Amino acid sequence: MTFFNSNAQNLFSEQFDDCHQARFSFCLDCGETKAQSESDINEYFKEHLTDFSPKLKGQVLVQVIVDSTGNQCVKSLQSKTNRSIKKLKLKDKINSMSDWKPAISKGKERSATVVLEFVFNNGQVETRYKRFDTKNQSNMKSVGPVEIDRKGKYKNKLDPNSFEVFTTQNSIIPWDMSRAIISEQNGVIWHGTDNGIVRVENGNMILFGSKNTPIKATPYNKKKLQSIMHSAIDSKGNKWFVGGKSAYKYDNENWQVFDTINSPLNWTTRVYADKVGNVWFPSSKGLIKYDGQNWSVMDTTNTKLPSNRIMGVFLDSKNRLWIGTNKGNIRIDGQTVTEFNDNSPLATSTLTKGFEDSTGTIWFSLYEKFPQTKGFAKFKTDGTWEIISTDNSDIPRNDVLDFAVDEKNNRIWLSLNRVGISMYDGENWQTFTPENSKVPSTYVQRMTLDNKGNLWCATFAGLLKIKME
Repeated sequence: MTFFNSNAQNLFSEQFDDCHQARFSFCLDCGETKAQSESDINEYFKEHLTDFSPKLKGQVLVQVIVDSTGNQCVKSLQSKTNRSIKKLKLKDKINSMSDWKPAISKGKERSATVVLEFVFNNGQVETRYKRFDTKNQSNMKSVGPVEIDRKGKYKNKLDPNSFEVFTTQNSIIPWDMSRAIISEQNGVIWHGTDNGIVRVENGNMILFGSKNTPIKATPYNKKKLQSIMHSAIDSKGNKWFVGGKSAYKYDNENWQVFDTINSPLNWTTRVYADKVGNVWFPSSKGLIKYDGQNWSVMDTTNTKLPSNRIMGVFLDSKNRLWIGTNKGNIRIDGQTVTEFNDNSPLATSTLTKGFEDSTGTIWFSLYEKFPQTKGFAKFKTDGTWEIISTDNSDIPRNDVLDFAVDEKNNRIWLSLNRVGISMYDGENWQTFTPENSKVPSTYVQRMTLDNKGNLWCATFAGLLKIKME
């Protein structure tokens, strides 16, 4: 059975955050009896999807989560059509159905995810379930449509040869879908995929898989490893990789596994290492800390955290701990706890990542429920904030997945959800998408800079290097 966690469950590029079902583990198209609607879905959508242009052509895939009580919710979708499908309101139409039944596995109801496929042609729509054979699952990738208004406005001035993409087809990378990447000070890159880790040094790659790591196999396919969701390098140079209920530490010689047996880890998809020797794991049950010897947990019972669902954490040079939750942010400075008022973007947005530059300015990526009005901000040394958004820059969207600040070359890189990458060179913004560059996917999960200023990105369709040497 394929089980997903709350961050890994998005199969497609357009994602929705309003599914309460997504808080629980669920399996991919599992069960002796599959999750499905009691209606004939082909006839149902022929009746309920009538108001579309006869010129609409193409395919739409919709991921639907169905919990163990039969409640359904659209979690993500991907459109490969020649026209916009927004007016179809597929999400609303699917969510309003009232006759879904859960998957049954070994006599018990299971929460599951299923995929509906809509094919439009000649003014007609055909709808069917797209079933998965989890025992013979092959390499997965997702490019995704570029969702930008006024596409011609966003220019790519880089040499096409600046973009290099590594996939299962042209390298030893074991899986194209990836979510984690880190770089060492010597320029070595560690690329975490959904089926193993690749070390890159001076163009040479080494695969870390089932034979030379303790990364656990998936329960549904023993030949496939669990996804690496995030990674970090601690103050001693140890590499950390997380995926679900396990964290893996590698000191260049030996691996160590932390899980529910020997640590408080329950389910985490992020890891952050500060500069004073701590490693932090945001989770849905609080903020977990490992100081190299001991474990501890911060939650609403022992701190002023507004929620136990942690979205981000950062420790600055003044030893102030910034914590973002799904219900607000706090900053802990010794015994002083700061909440944020209307003068701060943290009053309405959740911090997901922090970075402090050499001047003491702190940069944050921010998350908001739709609509995203603030995606990136900096906290200046004088205590004031500056927001970078579509209102005052040429970035096409405020939905920031990750960022990288290149102080040496005066560049800022932003990964923008369902777009690609935007870069500011000190004067102008440029945006790189699958339509105007070799960026392979609109979903660039993580990015890092090497010691030469090159940008490396973990994407849903391969490893991307943008050469700036």
